[in-house]
Amino acid sequence: MSNWKSHLNSDSTEWLLEDANPHVRYFTLRWLLEKSDDDYEVLATSKVISESEPIHKIFKKQHPEGYWNADPRPHLGTNKMLWLLIWLGYRGNRGVQKALEYRMAGCLKANGVYGFEWRGKFMELPCHGAEMLRLMCWYGYGEDPRAQALLDWILKSQEEDGVWCCPSKAKRFGCLWATADIFRAFRDLPSDLVDTRVESARLKAVELFLDANLSRYGKEKISDRWTQFGFPIYWDSDILEVLQLIAPYVDPQDARIQEGLDLVMAKQDQSGRWLCEKHPKGGQWVNKFIPLEVIGQPSKWVTLHAYRMLKELAESDRRDDD
Repeated sequence: MSNWKSHLNSDSTEWLLEDANPHVRYFTLRWLLEKSDDDYEVLATSKVISESEPIHKIFKKQHPEGYWNADPRPHLGTNKMLWLLIWLGYRGNRGVQKALEYRMAGCLKANGVYGFEWRGKFMELPCHGAEMLRLMCWYGYGEDPRAQALLDWILKSQEEDGVWCCPSKAKRFGCLWATADIFRAFRDLPSDLVDTRVESARLKAVELFLDANLSRYGKEKISDRWTQFGFPIYWDSDILEVLQLIAPYVDPQDARIQEGLDLVMAKQDQSGRWLCEKHPKGGQWVNKFIPLEVIGQPSKWVTLHAYRMLKELAESDRRDDD
């Protein structure tokens, strides 16, 4: 696994770097080519993104108070817009700061608990809290005391076997999708927030995914969304993303990832590309700002994430050799 590109039928990195999609280009520069934030190409691509039509569209629809859409509740339209900005690789402005402060004021308590009123009761939601934490880290709030308090609460919410539960139904249940949401936030934490508690929680979650065959926590039959790949992923996950999340912490030869890895590699075409197989769950609203990729056609986003997963598995393999 040490040479990750040897597992490709063909190298489509140049396709990912095309100017036609500056958002994919930005993340390709950062993830695959390991360019720094102050690299000339990264800065130039960031400038193109910030001046692009989707970004102008998004901020044109923002209310002066900081929220989006007709419903001012901070966990609804405002959450979606902030996530879309991250997916597009946008690094932020005054409008983002106002939106984040609006969301934190409405959903984040002083003790770090994240939640909101739903059908007459206050719901505490660690997975939504993790989404908030990731937004805070992406947009420069990683050193804010509110980020530390939120992280502390999320860590305390983990179950003994490594899973996080979904309390949004009548009966709480261990949820791998929620656990993947939280793992995404851990991946983006600044180094000064990563302590022994984070490392322990992360390793417990890795073992959970491995023992659950990446997608089968307490279930014999899984949703098709686990085995279909697409972008963006919104409130769910899939086997490709789970492999990407755990890649830095696993042995590429671990028998528990081989079935999932085989599934991913079997979907590669002769050009070293992967198809779009699904659209985001409840995500047709994205089409108002950027066109979703065509199902059944090669996907730059899915291909990028597959390349990142293979690259990080290879790097994990090299660390083991050292």
